[in-house]
Amino acid sequence: MFRNIILFLFTLSSCNGNSQRLETPKEFINQVTIDNSVYSKDSVAILADMYSKMRNREASFTNPEYFDSTVLTIDTIMYDSSSNKIAVFVIAKNPTYRNPHSDSKLPYYYNANCYLGKRIEADSSIFELKCLCRFSEINFDDKETIVKALKEDFFLELATVLDEKKEPVFKYNLNDKRFWESPTGWRRMFE
Repeated sequence: MFRNIILFLFTLSSCNGNSQRLETPKEFINQVTIDNSVYSKDSVAILADMYSKMRNREASFTNPEYFDSTVLTIDTIMYDSSSNKIAVFVIAKNPTYRNPHSDSKLPYYYNANCYLGKRIEADSSIFELKCLCRFSEINFDDKETIVKALKEDFFLELATVLDEKKEPVFKYNLNDKRFWESPTGWRRMFE
């Protein structure tokens, strides 16, 4: 209960959202499919980069709870129509004893973030990755629940985040194909 209250307060304080949900219209749902071999190669390269970021305490891995026994997995990679722009859901699994704020009796807890990336060279699996840390999922008891929370945040709520002037920060959700070309979407991180 205490953990959920902290997560709720963190979400409220870190997001200038309007606490609404906005479903992406069906005609704008990003439905890009990618060859399994490309997806697999990209997953391996992205995980290697995430482990490097974790060892170097970069991006979303600055907390000392991340260490050599942290297990990173990729739940989802979403691609734009060119397959050169991506969004990645990265999940970190840690033993509960590494979390000073947990009173859980479970052996592990899960944190997750979303990264946006661009392919460095055509036909390579090397990406420049930047954390879209608008929403950070922390201290979840299981992987299924954290994945659900990621999808709610990035597929239903990202478009509702407002800046200090009450203007949309991103305008589109991550699963909206317009996100990839919008100056308030993917381009916001890379241009």
